[in-house]
Amino acid sequence: MTCDQIQANLWRLRFSEPEAIFLVNILAWLGRHYREDISQMPPALRSYWEGRISHNEATTDNGLKESQEVLAEARTELRAERLDLIETWLREYEIAEVRDPWTVELSGEERDEFIAMLNDRRLLLALENSITERDMETQLSQIPQESRRTTIVEIDILGHFILVMLGPQIHRP
Repeated sequence: MTCDQIQANLWRLRFSEPEAIFLVNILAWLGRHYREDISQMPPALRSYWEGRISHNEATTDNGLKESQEVLAEARTELRAERLDLIETWLREYEIAEVRDPWTVELSGEERDEFIAMLNDRRLLLALENSITERDMETQLSQIPQESRRTTIVEIDILGHFILVMLGPQIHRP
C-alpha cells in the first residue's frame, strides 16, 4: 500500500491486488457492522458505540447523562457517514477496470475517515476477541489459538495501513 499527497487536500492510495482484496473484505465487514442495530450488540461493542463516559450506569449527574446522549448520537451519525463512504468505495472497486494496483483518490477528510474506519475495525476486533496490548506484543508462536493469531495479524496489518497513511504527515521536514 502507498499513500501519496497529490494536492493540498487530495490523496492517492494504491493497493496491490492482495491488499485490495483484504481491504474490500474489511470494508464489507464494516458495512455490515455499521448497519447493525447497536442495541443488539454485545455489551462491549454497544459500549464502544455509545461512547460511555462513565462506568457507573446509575449516575444521577444530568450533565453527564446529556453528554452521554450527545456522544451516542454523534457516533450514530458517524456510522451512517462511514457506511456511505464504504458503499461508494465498494462500488468503485466493483467497476474498476484495473485492480492491480487498485487506486483510490480521496480528499483529506475522506482519508481521515478511512483511517478512523480502519481503527474502528481494529478496536472492534480487540473487543470481540478480548485482545489486549500484551497479546499484541506476544510472539504469534506463543499464542495457541489460531483464531486469536489471525485476529492479531489482522489488527497489525490494519495498523500498518494506518501508519502508511499517516506517514506523510508524521515525516514532514
